[in-house]
Amino acid sequence: MIQLTTNVLGVFAVRKGKVIEKVLFPDKPTEIADRLERIQGSFCDEEKGLIEKLKKTGIKDIKVNNPRRFEGAGLGMRFRLDKGFMNPLDIASEIGISEEDFTQLLSEVNLELTKKKLRVAERDQLIIQAVSCMDDLEEVSNRLVERLREWNSLNFPELNVLVKTHELYAEVVSGKDLDSTLAERIKNVKKESYGFEFQKNDLDITKIFSDSILALYSTKEETEKYIDAMMAEIAPNLAALAGPLLGARLIAIAGSLKRLCMFPASTIQVLGAEDAFFRFLKTKKNPPKHGIIFQLPEIRSAQKKNRGKISRTFAAKLAIAARADYFKGEFIGDKLRKDFLGKIEKLK
Repeated sequence: MIQLTTNVLGVFAVRKGKVIEKVLFPDKPTEIADRLERIQGSFCDEEKGLIEKLKKTGIKDIKVNNPRRFEGAGLGMRFRLDKGFMNPLDIASEIGISEEDFTQLLSEVNLELTKKKLRVAERDQLIIQAVSCMDDLEEVSNRLVERLREWNSLNFPELNVLVKTHELYAEVVSGKDLDSTLAERIKNVKKESYGFEFQKNDLDITKIFSDSILALYSTKEETEKYIDAMMAEIAPNLAALAGPLLGARLIAIAGSLKRLCMFPASTIQVLGAEDAFFRFLKTKKNPPKHGIIFQLPEIRSAQKKNRGKISRTFAAKLAIAARADYFKGEFIGDKLRKDFLGKIEKLK
């Protein structure tokens, strides 16, 4: 059986220790590094091209060292696991490249790969910090607006009932322009309020306080926009499949995009449910069906009996998306999303 092997030189079809077909990479280390990075979780164009060539000769089975890379690609070929490989130096010699030239190229490509890994590591840490910032802003703004409600209730306790959302409450106290219907209703209720009248300095300080809370909400909104942009840059497949914020939270919980892409789907499914998972390990009862991915509307709104199955399906798609993003594979986020929604429809 033919073995497909890929190294810094290109992609090679090997039979009985001899190269029978090949597609070489460009001779630029940066472009070679791009391809080697991609094949960690998917396959490159050169591999696809060589497979197409072999398929035209009637070959239906190929040995590869990682069949999972080609799963679901629709290449019309059966991929079988084979951990053996032909020594790259032997391949170089067979195609007329000296050991010295091969070693030099290998060194340059490894340097490029190291640079890429460091750049990705740095950028995904920015996403993690932004997610933590959003959570802190949410916590702080909620605590402060509760204090604002308690403080302002001395003057206008009925406003707590009239305005439920925290941000809108701060806007009312700050004196921002409101919907005319709500403004009229507040005005009418205020006339009959049981609170005592605030003096000017009382009103001024509560307005300053509410303005500071609104500034936190504005910062939170800008941070979310930043996360959207960063996810589009670093993890577009995750963003398309799960939404930018949920995708970012998955990266944050995992610790990095690299760690996330290395997790099996079963681990991704329960990320964020660590307490429930350890409780299950201790009691052997009620294993968690989902973690942070419960925030996904399609899971949260599903019938309880279907949530586990939907969560497993979604986690499997997330694993594929994370690998495609980390190894810079092609954009498949929309396709993964469509496939996921299609599977949900079949459960209805």
